[in-house]
Amino acid sequence: MRDAGLVLPTRVYPLFEAALRHRLGRTPGEATAESARMYAAFSEVAATRPVAWRPWARSAEDIATVSPANRMVCEPYPLAMNAMPHVDQAAAVLVTSLDTARAYGVPDDAVVHVWGGAGARDAPDVLARSDLARSPALESALRRCLERGGLGAAGIDVLDVYSCFPVVPKLVLDALGLGADHPATVTGGHSSFGGPLSSYSLHGAVSVVRRLRAGAGVGLLHANGGYLTTQHAVLLGRHAHPGGYVGDPDPAPTAETGPVPARAAFDDGVVTVETATVEYGRDGAPAQGFLVARTGDGARVAAQTEPGDEASARAVSVASGGEVVGRRLKATVEGGFARLAETG
Repeated sequence: MRDAGLVLPTRVYPLFEAALRHRLGRTPGEATAESARMYAAFSEVAATRPVAWRPWARSAEDIATVSPANRMVCEPYPLAMNAMPHVDQAAAVLVTSLDTARAYGVPDDAVVHVWGGAGARDAPDVLARSDLARSPALESALRRCLERGGLGAAGIDVLDVYSCFPVVPKLVLDALGLGADHPATVTGGHSSFGGPLSSYSLHGAVSVVRRLRAGAGVGLLHANGGYLTTQHAVLLGRHAHPGGYVGDPDPAPTAETGPVPARAAFDDGVVTVETATVEYGRDGAPAQGFLVARTGDGARVAAQTEPGDEASARAVSVASGGEVVGRRLKATVEGGFARLAETG
């Protein structure tokens, strides 16, 4: 991953987005419009939160349109679809026994009960995963969390999903069998409310608790870490679960959804793009491409183009040729960087 330049989350999460888009059979335009609608809905929630970093509603068109104030970071995510981690925000949650809460005078109608949750881990090395369009850990954590709680997705009254980039809530909603327009946050999302790294989920817990105290029955809070690496989900209830604590929180390793492809060093030849993204400079020009691809014998390779090699970056750009997944490219290696061109 380091050799291919796949260290920054802003570069890696778009790879998952492109792979998911292709798996679901959506065009780049359709997938971007879906992301923009979702983040516009998130911004409407953030607009109701006085502690939000950007407490104003934005339209889907505003979020999707690239401009000097909303520059493209890495395709297909302009700035408005990226987490806002450079924020000064904090939250606190007190977790006690019921007896302790009552001893401190907490009224019963303010108590929110921890039903339990589940955790799971995927391989830290993204290139060692079988399918970049899925997260077995995410699917496992959500499934086990609901199974332990004895619920289906329809039994969730309040949902708050980690949203550093649109692909994460998309995967959660897909795993839960909910539509792409289903409300996925009561906090406001990373890009509008603010995303102080993993602390965002603490704000999510506060938001869910407040909704439950206001009368909702059951809330599900989802948290994500790494490169879709570590996943947790927890159920909180207005009333205690009949079975008491039903959690399975220790992160469990997950089984891959299919065979992990053999790895190979990037070399001269023709490759088929498995997923890719292009990073843009602050001048708005494509600066560098990043791709995961397959060789003719099915081995997985990964590479980055040389910074400033605009022609190679455009070879894996959706802006210049539509869908990149499945595109066949002629590759040469120069100085550790990939030089890419259409096969013709």
